[in-house]
Amino acid sequence: MGIDKVVEEILHRGEEKKVEIISLGEKERDDQIRQVDKRIADERIKAEKRGEAIIAQMEQQELSSAELESKKALLVAQRKVMDDLKEQVLIELKSYPADKRKRLYSKLVSKAKKELGECFVYTNKSDKALLQLPPGIIHAGAIECAGGLVFESKDKSFRLDYRFESMLDDVWNKNLQNIYAKLFG
Repeated sequence: MGIDKVVEEILHRGEEKKVEIISLGEKERDDQIRQVDKRIADERIKAEKRGEAIIAQMEQQELSSAELESKKALLVAQRKVMDDLKEQVLIELKSYPADKRKRLYSKLVSKAKKELGECFVYTNKSDKALLQLPPGIIHAGAIECAGGLVFESKDKSFRLDYRFESMLDDVWNKNLQNIYAKLFG
């Protein structure tokens, strides 16, 4: 065999080896690209799921926040209605007819006389004329109130508060749940 043929044979085998190596390299490159593409696709899916979870969490937080604000607004409105109603009741008590006030005050004076004996009584300026005080109970002055009476023991150590505001507060607090249920139930 001539040298030319040997060189040609070597070149031919070299070319085949080169093609084989290039083919293996391309196959390895394609495999790596497929693996990278798969990892990218997997990461994209994971990122989308994380994003969806974050969005769902944010939506839930926003919904909860909106519900809380709505409840606060409702409570404020209900509180206003309750306060307005209480104020209306006090206005009605304030305009209670004089003859009925006189009878009410007579009962309160008798009750205070039994509990305190000799004592002082306070009224608003307009109700002083409605009082019929027995001996031992002295009108001691005017107080700011919608109506009613305040009794004070002679030694000023004990008070009975029968102002309309105080009596309304007592009745209101004792019946708050019933009032609320009738208004909003």
